[in-house]
Amino acid sequence: MDIGPAIDKQLHDLIEGAPKEADLRTAIKTVSPVIKTVASQLQHAEYYILQSISRQWLQATIAHKDSPSKPKRVIYAYPSLAAAGNDKLAKSNPGLMALPVPVAQLLFQLPSIEPVDSLIFLETDTRDKAIEVRRADLKILFQSQLTQSMKPQVPPDIA
Repeated sequence: MDIGPAIDKQLHDLIEGAPKEADLRTAIKTVSPVIKTVASQLQHAEYYILQSISRQWLQATIAHKDSPSKPKRVIYAYPSLAAAGNDKLAKSNPGLMALPVPVAQLLFQLPSIEPVDSLIFLETDTRDKAIEVRRADLKILFQSQLTQSMKPQVPPDIA
């Protein structure tokens, strides 16, 4: 399934919804290619996030695959409302609700969500396929894209 057109619309909405007084619109436009590239590896245009009544996203602490003694903090992104509702995290926290969040928004916000290490995109309701997007990696990609866009453009025929 091609979610490209949905991502383009989400990015447009993100840019249009950004405060006019900040340079946030320009920043979103600049990192949009990164968001689009990462989003193209995912299967859904929106994911359900477990959150509190005050809209705080539920963070879970899990064992790090490479070093089990070092836990990492993650946010799970579920492919459907049913998948989110049936998860043991939802069942053990009755005050939570699952709300859909556009994937472009999830990816744009991830670098600023500390102390979260990763967003885990669950691609199936049975949790048998997941894609991890590490906050640090996305932050580096964003910074690289922003730095490149700020370099002065030198005409190629300068001599």
